[in-house]
Amino acid sequence: MARLLIAAIVLAAAVTLYGLFDCLLRDRGLIRVLPKPAWALIILFIPVLGFILWYLFGRGSEDKPTRGIRPRGQVAPDDDPDYLRQVDRELKLGKHAPPAENHDEKTSPRDDTDKPEDDGDPADTSADSDDRGTKGDGRGRSN
Repeated sequence: MARLLIAAIVLAAAVTLYGLFDCLLRDRGLIRVLPKPAWALIILFIPVLGFILWYLFGRGSEDKPTRGIRPRGQVAPDDDPDYLRQVDRELKLGKHAPPAENHDEKTSPRDDTDKPEDDGDPADTSADSDDRGTKGDGRGRSN
């Protein structure tokens, strides 16, 4: 009789833990009737019956979310369907096409007058200076 009681307790604990983790890890849009914290408390405080109620009434199927698909709050642009539709429409209209290059013009020899003149200061050409002209100890930048 003791073995049967221990097996029933272990089974009830396993079912309760499965139901609790199933509830906590399920997406909010797939939970029906009550909010997620309420279902978690019901499953936790009414061990086997709470799991049965969760499975029958609270657990939504993956196929049909009951609430809207859009999450609350801000949505990243690459996740926003309206933004993606707008970008797709702009691509079809050619707004994001690269500018066409004109290959008819002859390329002239490059004039070196555009380059700034080097004043010959050896401090500016140091290997320890970075692109802003500041000197460092040569170990890289620290953030």
